[in-house]
Amino acid sequence: MPDSFYHLPIYLALALIFILCNTVSLFGYLVSHRFLSRIDNKDVVTKVVWQTVLFFSTIFITFWIATNWSNVGTLKQTTIREANSIAQLYNDIGSLGGAESPFFETKIWNYLNSVINDEYPHLSRGEESPKTNAAFRELVLSIYNYKPLPQLSDELRYNRILEQVTDLSNYRENRLGFLSGNLNGPLLLFFIMMVFMGCFWTGFINTRNFRFTLFIIMSQNLIMSSSSWLILEMDMPFQGQLRVDNAPFVGVQDEIKLFSHYNELKK
Repeated sequence: MPDSFYHLPIYLALALIFILCNTVSLFGYLVSHRFLSRIDNKDVVTKVVWQTVLFFSTIFITFWIATNWSNVGTLKQTTIREANSIAQLYNDIGSLGGAESPFFETKIWNYLNSVINDEYPHLSRGEESPKTNAAFRELVLSIYNYKPLPQLSDELRYNRILEQVTDLSNYRENRLGFLSGNLNGPLLLFFIMMVFMGCFWTGFINTRNFRFTLFIIMSQNLIMSSSSWLILEMDMPFQGQLRVDNAPFVGVQDEIKLFSHYNELKK
């Protein structure tokens, strides 16, 4: 979906999808009355309609909602672990001592600040942040270029820091992997085709009363449109109304501020 879709108000986005589904169903309704009224007694059509709608609602929608909901949960856990790894890295860097610790702490702080204030606004627009990528690269290279003192304790601390950097890199890679979503290419085409087929066959519903027929069609499309909106929203977890925000990183930033303030008071 275009990025502009995820910036629409929730009710407007739902209304647009609902109107689109009803338009497709209206086309199906006109086709059924134009071409099928003379060759079918509605029994076969009714069975096909309900089989299609039931398949869409019980299997297709349930599968995608469950999959995307699981992905959102995984992203939240990955974000929390990444934020915690930054906090742990900051603590381990402080244990090195010497003149290098403030330098590394500044690098970590700049990276964390860039994640919060620059990267997440970019992610909400469906793009990565070059500034944050550069800050992360500088942080990693500065740690890799550090030469520990020829003491076992210092080497052990440095090895622990390298492990934290590896964990941070893995969590960051996994988190950014959710940026593009899953509905891309052939999978997006399949999703659109299933939505249109479900709405199209819904238009074939026919009763003796036109208003009752219209009520049934609109009720079915309300289910399809709202479910489709939910699937699209969760497929892009950094955008839209259900996005995963930067709260874990903000929490870590507050903890570092509090820790730094406490150290200053001790001095």
